[in-house]
Amino acid sequence: MEDKRFLEELVKRYVANALSREELDIFFRLLAEGKLDEPLASQLDEEAAPKTEGVKPLPQRPWMAVSRTFRIAASILLVMGIGFYVWKHHASAIFGNTVSVITGKGERKEIRLPDGSTVWLNESSKMEYPWHFAERQRKVVLLDGEAYFDIKRDEAKPFFVEASGTTTRVLGTAFNIRSYHFLKSILVTVTRGKVEVERADGAAGPERKILLPNEQVSYDVGTREIKKVNVNSANAVAWKEGRLLFDNESFANVIAILENKFDVKIQAEESIREYHMSAEFASTDSLPRILDLLSLANNLEYHLEDHQITLSKKRRPILNPVPM
Repeated sequence: MEDKRFLEELVKRYVANALSREELDIFFRLLAEGKLDEPLASQLDEEAAPKTEGVKPLPQRPWMAVSRTFRIAASILLVMGIGFYVWKHHASAIFGNTVSVITGKGERKEIRLPDGSTVWLNESSKMEYPWHFAERQRKVVLLDGEAYFDIKRDEAKPFFVEASGTTTRVLGTAFNIRSYHFLKSILVTVTRGKVEVERADGAAGPERKILLPNEQVSYDVGTREIKKVNVNSANAVAWKEGRLLFDNESFANVIAILENKFDVKIQAEESIREYHMSAEFASTDSLPRILDLLSLANNLEYHLEDHQITLSKKRRPILNPVPM
C-alpha cells in the first residue's frame, strides 16, 4: 500500500515538474519497468476530469476527450525519452525497495534522501538507500567510495551509515566517510555535530569512538583497530570543490588513489610507500603534472611507459674527483 502511494506521489510531482535529479532517475527507471502505467493513467484521467464540483459538466466534445490511445501515446513519448536521459544523467538503479547510486571516474553526484538529508557522492563510489526509511531508524550503505553526509536532525529516528565493517550513527550532523576498497583504512571525519563510530559487529569499549568537529577516526580493515585524531575537517571534504588534497597521507595511499583515478600501475619500493606527505592539486591536473610535483617535493624520480610507472629515490650525481 505504501509503495502505491509512493508511485502516485512520484507521478504527481513529475507532472508538477517538482522532482529532484535523483527522483527523476527513479521515475524514469520505474517507468521503463512498467510500474508507473497505472498511476500515470490515473493522473491523466484526473487531469482530464471536470474541476468544478456541484456543477453539471457540459457535454464533452470529441476533441476534449482524453482517450486510452492518448494515454498510451503519452506513455510511449515518456519511454522514448528514457534512453537519452539515462545516457546523459547516469541514472540510478532500482532493486525492489532499494535505490543504488553509482558514480564514475571524475563524476560527483548530489543525492537527496527520503528524509530531506543530502549526500554528496565522490567519484568511483556506490551507495544504496531505501525509497522510504523505516519507522524507527534511517540507514544507508556506502558500498564503496567516499561520501559527505549532511543529515537532517531527527532525535526519534537515528541515522546509520554502514561502510566496510563500520557503523556510523548520528541524529543530525555533517560528516565525511572515505571507504574505498583499494585503501586499507576507512576514515570518518566530522565537520559539524557529533557522531559515533563502531565496528559493525557491535563491539563496545575501545572499538567505539565518539567524534566532534575536526576529529577523525581511522579504522584499519585488516587489524580492525580504531584510532581517533584531531584534523582540519575542511581538508577531508576538499574533493567537493574539485580539489585533490592529501593531508599527511601515506605514499601508499597516494599511489593507490592515483592508480584508481588514472588507470595506471605504480611501482615503488616499500621505503617510499611509508613516506607521509601533504599536497594539493586540482582534480583536472594531469598525472605527469602531479608526479612532477610529488617527485620534486620528495626527492624522487619516475619513469612512465605504457600506463606503467616506476617511482624511485633520486640518485645523487657522482662528482668527478678534483685532479691533484
